Amino acid sequence: MQAVSSVLKSGLLSQGRAVQRFEERFSRYHAAQGGVAVSSGTAALHLALLALGVGRGDRVIVPTYSCIAPYNAVKYTGAAPVLADTVTNGWAMDPEWVEAYLQKNSKKMKVRAIIVVHLFGSPVAMDAFLDISKRYSVPIIEDCALSLGAEYKGRKVGTFGQVSVFSFYATKVITTGEGGMLIANSKNILKRIRNLREYDEKNDAGLRFNYKMTDIQAALGISQLRQLPGFIRRRRRIAKNYLKHLQDLPLALPEQSGHSKDMYYRFVVRMKGSAGFMRTMERNGIVCRRPVFLPVHRIVKQRRLPNAETLWEEAVSLPIYPSLKDDAVTRITGCVKNILQ
Repeated sequence: MQAVSSVLKSGLLSQGRAVQRFEERFSRYHAAQGGVAVSSGTAALHLALLALGVGRGDRVIVPTYSCIAPYNAVKYTGAAPVLADTVTNGWAMDPEWVEAYLQKNSKKMKVRAIIVVHLFGSPVAMDAFLDISKRYSVPIIEDCALSLGAEYKGRKVGTFGQVSVFSFYATKVITTGEGGMLIANSKNILKRIRNLREYDEKNDAGLRFNYKMTDIQAALGISQLRQLPGFIRRRRRIAKNYLKHLQDLPLALPEQSGHSKDMYYRFVVRMKGSAGFMRTMERNGIVCRRPVFLPVHRIVKQRRLPNAETLWEEAVSLPIYPSLKDDAVTRITGCVKNILQ
């Protein structure tokens, strides 16, 4: 509140110095060349695609098990989204599915980008996607909206692709109310994104957008970024408690990898009978949700993707957020045990 109040008192509310400071600090956190703050995560996805030259007649591979924002952003450009299935026993997009599609279609259709979404605070194993990107000359956009601060092989998510996007919506890892950010290590990409972000004072009539962030939002973002390490520590502490106390139950816990440092934006378990479990938890005053509303292929009524269907049927997100108290965590684990035992 102090950070926002200082901007209000200054009288300079729109995009200005606070936005620039937020961009600098956010890109420094990721050791990136630069950052561009925008009005939402979806706006960030849209500009990332345009900066890579995606347009009408192109195709972009996106995961079906995700929110619909990546799909929509591809449609904004006039390109066609290609919905990919998940891996068999997880929620990451399946690199084998992606490669099979490219092998079959790369000569007939122009696949211009792959959007890799790091879901629920869990990093995608990037090696296979980086290999595919190199062999097929298809750039990667990392969507880190749900995984700010997570790491894969000692590197933060958002530092592997040609351009990466983040969301600061009210329920994200850190928030500016609404807002987003792009980071990249290419000066040319950053320059194109900044040019597209705003339309005023340009000496040509090229299509541009009003995707600016305000200094009010940026001040809140700077304050939130300072608190990010504490937010992540608390999330990991809650997750450690869940992992310890939910062993030996008929559910699959999040898998731990020696290469990944999950920041636990969500704590997602898998079980049979998930709908009945969630209803019983809610009767006990504990709200759980499916971590993805629906696989996108269901929403847009495309062909069935079986791994994502099974995952959607089984996945449940248990409550996890930095202000969740230890006694509440104990009550949640006790309730889960009582129901499943």
